[in-house]
Formats: sequence, C-alpha cells, structure tokens
Amino acid sequence: MAHSQYNYRDTLDRLVQSDTNWLDIGCGHTILPEWLRDSIPFQKKLLARCRLARGYDPVDDRPHVAGLIKEVSPGCSLPFEDGLFNLVTANMVVEHVADPVPFAREIHRVLKTGGLFVAHTSNLLYFEYFAAKILPNSVARVVAHHLDEREYDDIFPAYYRINTRSAFKRLPGFRINALECVTTGPKYKKIPMLNWIESGMIHLANLPGLHDLRSDWIAVLQKVDLNSPSA
Repeated sequence: MAHSQYNYRDTLDRLVQSDTNWLDIGCGHTILPEWLRDSIPFQKKLLARCRLARGYDPVDDRPHVAGLIKEVSPGCSLPFEDGLFNLVTANMVVEHVADPVPFAREIHRVLKTGGLFVAHTSNLLYFEYFAAKILPNSVARVVAHHLDEREYDDIFPAYYRINTRSAFKRLPGFRINALECVTTGPKYKKIPMLNWIESGMIHLANLPGLHDLRSDWIAVLQKVDLNSPSA
C-alpha cells in the first residue's frame, strides 16, 4: 500500500508547470521526505520546471536539500508581496496551525486571483491523530518520538483545526477544487495492538461511504474574492 506522500508528489507533478510561481510554506529542509524514491532528483526537477520557487519556514534554517531559496522568520505574516504566487503548498504543516483564519488570509493575500493552495495533512478522524489531539502535548511528543523515531526538535505542537472536510470548507477566501482522503500503509507492524487497530481502520475506511476515515487529506483549494458568496 503506497504512502500518502506519493499521492502528494503526484499532485505536485501535475500542478507545477512552466508558468508557476510557487511558494512552499513550512518547507523545512525538503519539499518531500528524503526516504521517498528519487525524492531529491524529483524535487530538483520541479524547481527547474517552474518560473519562480520560494520557501518559507518560521524556524528551520537548515540548507534545503533541493536548493530551494527560502525565507526563515517567525510570526504569522508571510514575507512576500501580495499576489506574487499562483501556487502555495504545505506538506504536513496545517495540522500545526493554531488559528486557521489569519493563516488562510495570509495565503489568500500572497496568491494571485484563481491561484491554488494545496495542503497534504493528517485527518483528525483517523484514530492516530484523534488520540494525539486528546493527549497532552507533552505525552504526544514522547509517543511521536518513540513511534516515528523523530528527534524532539522536529516534533511541533499539533492542533488539528484544519483537518476535517468541514474545516477545509470553512476556510475564508477559498473554494474546494479537489479534496481527497487518502490511505497511508501500515506504520505499526512492530506493535501488535496498534497494528491490529490500524489494520482494522484501514479496511473500515475502504468501505463505501467511509472514505473520510482514511489517514490523510490532500486538499486543492482555489482563491476566490473574500466578498464573494463562496468565500
């Protein structure tokens, strides 16, 4: 079973074109995980294809593996002019957004009219993320450290406030172009109880009418006038 990062990679491959001005927010040091097959050559291919590419991260000042030029600065404001980009992306970022409205308005500001915002993020209705939301953050960090083998410095607070279908629909200034709930392959094979729960959830979410219980979202949202009825 393919990882949802491959679905996201395919979305980028479809949307990044020669006339694309692209901003990757929360870019860290890589657009896609380095464990993905041909990850770095693929990222470099995308960056060479588009007209303009920039990254933004509030804290991560590591050199970017694909050579993306990025701005590193804290705060809620993006350090870019109005309407500069026609594509803004966020890979496993929006679950960390504490206040969705100013976040959405900043993305709306830097997008051209009709531009797209693409988010790959976790699904609050999936058992793993629902449990993470109700656990104290200090406990969730310890669990993430042991299960995902991530360093503590790479684990940030998660709020899951833009992580359901209805939450995406409520974002001001955007209409849904595409919204797909996708499956990620099993991650907990070494932990029998979690593996049993995960396998059950994966099979359950493949039943008709239950696809919104899958593990991750890929949302493609289009900028509209904030004063329009669909905003």
